[in-house]
Parts: sequence; C-alpha cells; structure tokens
Amino acid sequence: MQGSNKKISMEKPFVFGVATSGDNFTDREQETQRLLLNFTHGVNTILISPRRWGKTSLVKKVAQLAQTKTRKIVYLDIFSCRTESEFYRLFATSVLKQTSSKWDEWVENTKQFLAHINPKISIGTDPMNDFSISFEYSMQDNAGNDILQLPEKIAIEKGIQIVICIDEFQQISDFEDSKTFQKKLRTVWQLQQHVSYCLFGSKKHLMNELFEKKNLPFYKFGDAIYLTKIETKYWIEYICKRFENTGKHIFHPSLPKKSVALWTITLPTYNNLPGCFGYAPPI
Repeated sequence: MQGSNKKISMEKPFVFGVATSGDNFTDREQETQRLLLNFTHGVNTILISPRRWGKTSLVKKVAQLAQTKTRKIVYLDIFSCRTESEFYRLFATSVLKQTSSKWDEWVENTKQFLAHINPKISIGTDPMNDFSISFEYSMQDNAGNDILQLPEKIAIEKGIQIVICIDEFQQISDFEDSKTFQKKLRTVWQLQQHVSYCLFGSKKHLMNELFEKKNLPFYKFGDAIYLTKIETKYWIEYICKRFENTGKHIFHPSLPKKSVALWTITLPTYNNLPGCFGYAPPI
C-alpha cells in the first residue's frame, strides 16, 4: 500500500440514533409486506419492540410505499404531548397538513370541518410546512370527538383512504385520567370506515400494557406485530455492503473473499452478530 495515491472515503458507512431510509435500511422484508398489506386494506396495526429496533424506520418506509393519490399516510410523533389538548392540537394539525396538497385546501378544510370550535391558525414563512392550529373550546363542547372524527370526514369528502401513524403512542398513559381518554379514542376510531391506525412507541412495557391488558380500552384493537431481532446473515450482508459503498472492503467467512485482509477490525455486536471481519482498504 505504500506509495498508493488512492484515498479512503471518509463517508460514514452507518447511521445511528435516527430513523433510516434507502440504503441505510436493511431486511424487515416480511414485516414490510405485512404492514403494507395492513395499510392497503385498512387494518389497524400495533407495532411493538424494544427501543432502537427500527419501528419508526419501518413505518416511514412502508408509508412511502403505501402513499397514493387515493391513500394518504399521516405521521405524527406525540412524544412532546403532555395533555389531551396538546394531543388534539397536534392531531388536527398533522391531519390537515398531510392530507392537503395546497395551503388554501387545508385552510378550507379547517373552516369546513372545525369552524364551530373556533380554530386559530398560525402561518409561518412556508404555508405548506410551517403552520399550526390552536382551539378555543371547553371539554364540555365535545370538541375532542370532532377533532378525532376529522380524518374520517376528510376521507369521505375526498373519496380517499387515510392511515394515521402515531409514534410514541405510550405517552397517552401519562395524560390525566388516561383511561377515560383511551376510551374516547377507541370509541371514535373503531367505528371509522375510511381511516385506519398504526400505533407504536419506544417503551415496550407501556405498549404491552396498553394493548395486552383485557381491562384497558385498546385491548385487541388491531393486528399486533412484534419485531424480532434481525438475523445475523442479513447483518453480515448489510455491513459488508455499506463498507464497500464507502470505499472499504471487508470479508466474513460466510461470504466470498474479495480481498486480502491487511488487518482485522472488530465491529460492534448487533443482535449477536459475529464481530470479527477482515478489512482491506481499496488498492
């Protein structure tokens, strides 16, 4: 290697700590197909696994595959929601924004479907992406039910199907009088014919409690998908490919040897993945 003028790419082969897509997403083929079928046929889905196992990446991948002119996918992350009112505000804003293609369309939908609860719209410099909605109402006004019915009303009006994907859904467990709120959600959502829901979160024990306890409202709400560990063979293929895409070459005993190892590196162990690979910079 002495005297070689070739440079080793400094591009990072892996992405950590954020939702991934494209070449950074690996395997989950069976789960992808199952979730895509659920989205297509309007089946409610519960996605459960430990943290950092790729739930959000999986949902976002399937959302891209499932989105069509007649099927809109709405994604919202309720991690920052601490109250029922905050949930309603984020829910309404997300539904209006992600089911409209023009800013005047979501303004019209707001006026048409939410006018009687006096919505206040705040618009930033980019009307399509920078806006929020607040409401003036008391809980006695039944405004919560109106907001929860919003996607069904829009779906009927436009002749489309809507899938609502709610990340960090376990947050509703911390709301005041959470069980009553859960009953409200289930009562409205289970009767909707044009809207389905994909509910998932990063705290496995809380998600299990919400959907597996017989005395809680969301028991048996939908198709429960439990993500398992990605098999070692898929990790080996993925890691080798990602290194090659960034100008590095590694090999593993299970793969054809493409180069001679100049030294050995130890990779982090993911899901019991064998850690030792041969590594050789491009010659």
